[in-house]
Amino acid sequence: MVKVKKMKKILFFLLVFAAVKLVAQNHVYISPLAMKQDLAILKAVLVNLHPGIYKFSSKKAFEKEFTALALKADEQMPLTQFYLAVSQFINTIKCGHTFPNPLNLSDTAKKIYLSNQVIPFYFKIIDNKIIITHHVSDQLLIKDGDEILSINNHSSQNIIRKLLTVSRADGNRAQHKRLANISLLPDDSYSNTLFDIYFPLFFPESTKELSVEIRNSKGGKKVYKLPYMSIDQRSKSYESKYGKILSDENTLGYATLNASTAYLKFGTFAFWNSDFNWKNYIDSCFTAIQANKKINNLVIDLRGNEGGSGEMRDYLLSKITGKPLLNERNPINCYSYLTIPDSLLQYLSTWDRRFKLPKNKTEYVLNDIGLYQKKNQPPPLAIMPGTNAFSGNTYLLVDAVCSSATFGFAWTFQYNKLGTIIGEPTGGTKKGLNGQEMFFFTMPNAKIEIDIPLVYFYTKDVKDEGVIPDIIIKPTQQSIYNRTDPVLNYIQKQTTKNL
Repeated sequence: MVKVKKMKKILFFLLVFAAVKLVAQNHVYISPLAMKQDLAILKAVLVNLHPGIYKFSSKKAFEKEFTALALKADEQMPLTQFYLAVSQFINTIKCGHTFPNPLNLSDTAKKIYLSNQVIPFYFKIIDNKIIITHHVSDQLLIKDGDEILSINNHSSQNIIRKLLTVSRADGNRAQHKRLANISLLPDDSYSNTLFDIYFPLFFPESTKELSVEIRNSKGGKKVYKLPYMSIDQRSKSYESKYGKILSDENTLGYATLNASTAYLKFGTFAFWNSDFNWKNYIDSCFTAIQANKKINNLVIDLRGNEGGSGEMRDYLLSKITGKPLLNERNPINCYSYLTIPDSLLQYLSTWDRRFKLPKNKTEYVLNDIGLYQKKNQPPPLAIMPGTNAFSGNTYLLVDAVCSSATFGFAWTFQYNKLGTIIGEPTGGTKKGLNGQEMFFFTMPNAKIEIDIPLVYFYTKDVKDEGVIPDIIIKPTQQSIYNRTDPVLNYIQKQTTKNL
């Protein structure tokens, strides 16, 4: 009997080895054994460590979605289809910080999951249509502002519907953010966007030629046969036609829109591994603004900025207030664990090893939503006015991309009545985000990496919604044809009335 048990154990480990070898050799398919092992660990990580898996859904719904995913693993499937199935499951958690992150994949995994064959367009989803913003193929008849009706005989509506199932966002009222994620914009040019990753997974093609049906400004329709591009080719083609693609600190800018109006653009708040001194940059901008006595209007443009540093967010806020800013949320930081199971540690990486250390049990208590919070909550810290703080009329420009630190900026701005918000409703949710501390979980067999936030920002008695602007102005197909910015046009009219 002992020999039989021993033989079964040996057979089990041989089967696991075969499954792992299958993945390691970059074969097209992954075995059921390998998938089931990966999914068991994934569930353990989510249930034990993720504080928000039941925030926007129930435990019953979570179990139902996971069971449906596990059933797909009963038969071998292509690795790429497993990646797609996992992505769709993760998206049902409705957390904008929980997703398969292409930037955190190993080089080997990137070759498996990420296609380098992309379409020769950049576009925005406007009124549920795919509108070309920048056309970079050699086909001269296609113009910016034209509508893509279908790609490889798949209707744009079907493409959007499929991609929404993997488009990350916080909460149950975030369709605008999910649609914004599908847009393919030049500032994402040097990485794989959601569209670049998932379009070929939903609609695999073996041809080297792209079939695109276009409707032009006059209503005429035409099907074009176009070659695919590599990501690098698309970026270079864009730069040859439109100019350099801006990234990092180059997405920040200072200008004057007119004699009375200063304009600050912040394309990102994320400078984690950069030597760029953003504090000095912000200081220099506000020194210049204060030196110009004619300026009594300030525009802060956060459109297209998902977020980044909370410290940078608060520092910028300190420059536009003459009084301490109240914390609009008084969020409580909550965890789902005090100690991480030893069996999971090997699958988790992060930038701060302290995240893996056990927490002091005497300092924490279970709260009313079943999560751990500190017994003694520190008092909320007000954001104090900074030097050279601006005291004139302030306009904040936002869109659906603003969903992390920029969502927080917009909410603080609105709560403290610092000025007028213009643009589109933000992403994020007042019900509370998950984030701040992160684990990067990698499946041992499929090598799929998933970002796992560890902190639940618990906010009581608020709506599941983003920040709604005081004045809603959205881009239109016509504004893309005309290369105009309706939001800045509105600002120009408002700020020149009294000149």
